[in-house]
Order: sequence, then C-alpha cells, then structure tokens
Amino acid sequence: MQNRFSDIFLSKGVDYYNADKPLQEIINHFSFQRYKGLSDLGRYVSSELIESLDFIDHYAKPVLMTWSLMGERIDYVRISPDHARILGMLQKHGVVKSIEGNPADLMNHFLSGYLISDSGIFCTLTLTAQTAYTIQKYGNKDLKEKYLKKFFETDNPWYGATFYTEVQGGSDLGANRTIAMQEGEKFLLTGEDKYFASDSGIADGALVTARFKDSPSGAKGISLFFVPSHLEDGTPNYIIRRLKDKLGTTAVPTGEVEFDRSVAYQIGNEKNGIYLAMEALVISRIDDAIAAVGIARKALWEAYLYAEKRTAFGRRLVDHPLMQKDLLELETSLEASLVLSMLAADAFNKVSGVEPPYNSEYQLSRILGDIAKTISAEVSAQVTRYSMEILGGIGFLEEFPMAKFHRDSVVTSIWEGTSNIQSLEVMEVLMKRNGTEIMKNYFQDRIGKIKDRIFGESLETKMTEAFTTVSKWFTSGNPEFYAKEALFLIGNLVAACEMELVGQDNPSGAFAITSRIFFGKTVLRDLPDSASMTRDFRILGWMSRNKSD
Repeated sequence: MQNRFSDIFLSKGVDYYNADKPLQEIINHFSFQRYKGLSDLGRYVSSELIESLDFIDHYAKPVLMTWSLMGERIDYVRISPDHARILGMLQKHGVVKSIEGNPADLMNHFLSGYLISDSGIFCTLTLTAQTAYTIQKYGNKDLKEKYLKKFFETDNPWYGATFYTEVQGGSDLGANRTIAMQEGEKFLLTGEDKYFASDSGIADGALVTARFKDSPSGAKGISLFFVPSHLEDGTPNYIIRRLKDKLGTTAVPTGEVEFDRSVAYQIGNEKNGIYLAMEALVISRIDDAIAAVGIARKALWEAYLYAEKRTAFGRRLVDHPLMQKDLLELETSLEASLVLSMLAADAFNKVSGVEPPYNSEYQLSRILGDIAKTISAEVSAQVTRYSMEILGGIGFLEEFPMAKFHRDSVVTSIWEGTSNIQSLEVMEVLMKRNGTEIMKNYFQDRIGKIKDRIFGESLETKMTEAFTTVSKWFTSGNPEFYAKEALFLIGNLVAACEMELVGQDNPSGAFAITSRIFFGKTVLRDLPDSASMTRDFRILGWMSRNKSD
C-alpha cells in the first residue's frame, strides 16, 4: 500500500529530537541528558503521530454516545481505534508513568510534551499527569490505595481531567457554584455548570472544584475533589451533556458536565483547596507553553523545508534576503520561548515536593511559569501564522497540515488562564509575595554567571531600569493596567539572560547568535544590520535536508 503523506508534509520522518539543534543545546544546558527514550519518541512523532492526528482532526473527531442500545444512559465518548492506539503508544513512552514517585520528577513528561506538542492529544496526557500528580502528593491513604496505581499501570492505564471552569465564571474559580456536601464519610457533588470540561468521556476520573454551602465566598471557599467517572457497579457518576465544536484541538473531547449527588473524594481541606487546585494547573500551564513552542517548531521546520524547495522570481524563497530576515527573527523568538518554557519546567520540577505555605523557590517557579505560558503562546501564534504565509495560498488550505498547527496553537493562550490572568498572577506575586526581591535575586545570580562582562553589565543596567519602571507602574494607583507590560518586560529580560548562558555553553551553536539578536531587538529595540542578518542566517541550516545547505 502506498503512503504519500510526505508529499503533503515535507517534515515527515525528520528526527524531532536529535536533529533539533537548539533543543540539544537546551538539553545540555540544563543537564537533561538523563531522561531516556526521547529519541524514539521524536522519531515516532514525525513518522506516524502527526499523520494520524491530522487524519483524526479532519475525519475522526470524538463523538458523544449518550444512550446504549438497550436505552441505558452511558455518556460514552467514542474515539477512533487509531486514536486509542496512539494514546496507548504515548503512555508506553512513559509520558505519564515517568512522574511516579513523591516528590514527582516531571521533566520527562515536560520534554515529551515538546516533541508531541499537538495540543489536542497532549492535553489528554497533561490532564492525566496533573490528576495523578495531585492524588500522589495530596491524596489521603484511602484515595491513593484505591485509585493512584491505576494511573501508572502499563496496560490500559486510567486517564484524568480537571473540571474547574464554569459557565458563569470562566477563569474566576471563586465564582464556582458546584456544591459539595458530606454525608457521613462520603462526599457528594451537585452542579450543572462545568462548561469547559476537557477529556470528558475519556477520563476515568477528574479533579473537580466545588464549594460547601457554608464556605466563604470567592476563591478561598473552593475545595478540591477527585470524582471517578463511574461508580463501582459501572453506573456513570456524572452526566456529559454535550461536546463542544472547537476551532482546533480536536483530539481532546471537551464537554459540559453535570453532577447530581456524584460521589467524590476530598483532596486536602477547605482551607487549602484553592491552593492545591491552582498547583495542579501549574503543570498544564507549563505544558501549554511547551506545546506552543513544539507546535511552532514543527510549523517553522515545515516552512523552511518548503522555502528551500519553492522558487519565486528566479531563486529559492530561502535565498531572498527578506525571507532570511523573517525566518531568522522567527527562529530567535522561538528559541527564546523554548528557553523560557524549559526554564519554567525545570524550576517547577525542583519544587514539586513543596507544599503550602509555598517558599520563595516555589514563587519563582510560579512567575516563570506564567511568563513562559504567556510569551510562548503569543510567539507560537505568530510563528504558525507566518509559516502558513510562507506556503502562500496552500498554507491556508485545510487539506495540508499547516493550518492545523495554527489552529492548535491559538488555544495555548486561553487554556488554564488567558494572558491577562497570567499577567495578574505575576503582578500579585511581585507585589504581595516578595516576588520583586525574588526576581532581583534571580537576575543577580544568573547575570553573575555571564562571562562577557560588557553584555552582562548592559543586561544588569536594563534589569535595574525595568524594575524601576515596574515599581512606578505598580504604585501608580492602577497597577492592573500595566500588568501585561510588566510580564513582558521582565520575561524578555529572563529570556535574554538565559539565552546568553545557553550560547555561552556552546559558542558555535545557535544561541550564541540568537541571544544577541533577541537582546538587540527586544530589549535594546535595535534592528540588526542586513550584513549580519544575512551572515547569521546560516544557523538555520540544521533544518535543511540538503547537504549543501
């Protein structure tokens, strides 16, 4: 049987792990070499996964089956056999099982997310990982003994979900109306407002936010529960009302869920419920950032391969100076997002054993996570959109995979908190949780490791100016107005600093060049001269399949 997928997707068969030179520089910089199996996963993604997911996106969407043949309510979400097989394959790569242990080691999961990237299929694994993480860290003995091992089984493991969002509140969890009640030792949930419940019908159990009737109003009154999808006799424990028709992320079914005295298991207590619920979201926020960068990488790689084959006005697209400038600037932004995402992942991984009240290291990881998600999502939308443009009109056609990359990238700025939510959280940590001092100490430590003292001094000057500006904004009487500008100002400095350190590790690598381009364009607001941009364009040659490039 013929397979002509490579005729519509030029990147089929590339080694998304070993051939990705910027990724390898990051692996070496953060000493991630100990995480095994990623090379095999990278090859699997390009040789098989993308093709299958593109087909599922177009022709095999999940379908809600409400009733059985015998008229019983089953709320069964039917996915294609290939979809189920893919999930099983990714589980065998350890995308979830690798987090087993307390404290959890999450880096294999995070690195896998960059390779998989598809924000539909990876969402299912993200939700599963954070469900298992939360039960493993905060579940009581009964909950762990009854359910935890099911998520780490090698064959037919359980899948998880987080049902937080309600129609009237969105990201404002304090507006949740789902009610919890206790009858003896049993907890029951009732509410019909869970409006954006991803993994509905796939999940075997979900983390759910709810409040007791006598709980305080707002976020402090939120408690966290684990709700199995079915009772022990096989009866559905909650109702899936319908599935959403979304712009992208087709592989993850997203539905509306209703609870009617649904059996639940409380995690933590009423005083710390909101903190545990938000900690679980940190994993998916970092996964959003990492998936955004992974999608952008695949789109740009595909666009580069197209540009070196396509000719216009007598020469290849890739030989036109304006195209070279555009591609190099996109690559620079992409590498900055990769650094931020891996920095946030590494920081959170190191504090995965910390519990409330959180220490300064945890607050640092929280800031870095919000920065990474916000900037990476914006860059991903920009890179995927322009990658479509490089392909011209055919980039806009749904019959080719490029359009899916862009559709799937857009949601990474929305899921688990929009860019405004992330900005407000950074503002809150900076203003109320000693975050400004934490970030200043962080910069002093990282800048002190830069060997090029002229660059280090310039970066330190910009850091001082930035915190002076942020201080003025946050004491202006309307700090919220400046929250997003503060996030980007600090985030770009974090990226510039770490990119320089990565480039310092490998003076002949990509980051040695892109770190200076990023600093000049983003921090100094300077436009590089054409001669240097033309010369530096050579660093993109690793994406080529032509030996001469």
